Amino acid sequence: MLEKRRAVGGLISLIGIVIVFGITSVAYLELSSSQTNLINTSINANQKISDRNNERLNFTNIAPSGNNFDITVDNLGSETVIIHSFVTKNDTSLVGKNEINVKIFAGEQQTVQDVTGSLDTDDKIIFITSLGKKCIVPEGVSFRVC
Repeated sequence: MLEKRRAVGGLISLIGIVIVFGITSVAYLELSSSQTNLINTSINANQKISDRNNERLNFTNIAPSGNNFDITVDNLGSETVIIHSFVTKNDTSLVGKNEINVKIFAGEQQTVQDVTGSLDTDDKIIFITSLGKKCIVPEGVSFRVC
């Protein structure tokens, strides 16, 4: 009788140990998976920030074109840059905005046409790239590296 109790007690202990190690293993795998996802997300975010910081644009010429104006942009970086949109603003309000999606290949020059706004001395044009870099170009500059 005593041997049967020991056997049952041993079996219960063994089941308990298996359950505890099973729960611990699942928790470890879940934690490891979460850490891997966090590391991958962090690497992707850092790569995007690095790519955005490596975008180099040189705004070299602002030329009137009717009621609008054209701006010449040089891509000084080693990757293709897409200028997604622009906003023209003065001290009090927005005077122009548009989504343009102009692609500028590495080492090439492109003219962004029909930028709306008045371009008074206090006006500024804010260009936003597809990676989120913002370039502020004040009126009257011959070049502006961003």
